[in-house]
Amino acid sequence: YRPGQVDPSEVFVSDGSKCDIARILMMFGKDVSVAVQDPAYPAYVDSSVIMGTTSLLDEAKGQYGGIEYMSCGKDTGFFPDLAKVKKTDVIFFCNPNNPTGACATQKQLEELVAFAKKNGSIIIYDAAYAIYIEDGSPKSIYDIPGADECAIETCSFSKYAGFTGVRLGWTVVPNKLKFADGTPVVKDWTR
Repeated sequence: YRPGQVDPSEVFVSDGSKCDIARILMMFGKDVSVAVQDPAYPAYVDSSVIMGTTSLLDEAKGQYGGIEYMSCGKDTGFFPDLAKVKKTDVIFFCNPNNPTGACATQKQLEELVAFAKKNGSIIIYDAAYAIYIEDGSPKSIYDIPGADECAIETCSFSKYAGFTGVRLGWTVVPNKLKFADGTPVVKDWTR
């Protein structure tokens, strides 16, 4: 992170990004609505199913009810058409995307942050592959002004240090991020 971008008190070292993704959903509880990129890293959907935030699998579509699937295919330029996305409490967003490898631009991430702020959503930003961004695109959601008011960022050393399978990562929960009632999210994260 750039100097001053993230306060050290907002960084929490853990047993991995994947584990923190499940913990974050546990913190929010089963009554939250969730959006995921489609295609997406399976942990977002799997955690939602395990937590009970979904309804049954629609086998014809290969999708669970209760999840807003944001199409991120070639037809959308690998970024969701946010005008077609329903309001949800939580938006899981992996950048660069796993499995497509598509990387969101500064402008796209600005749109995502504006969308989340407008709707009162919290972005769970998975930056596990950010180390591979070489085109000048943002490597952190916190490169976007206002993201510290609507996003949690998680990352993993498995890609950065090349030790896949070793559970070590970190999550940033900004002090400015608050629930709708004004309670700081970090208070729930640290309890």
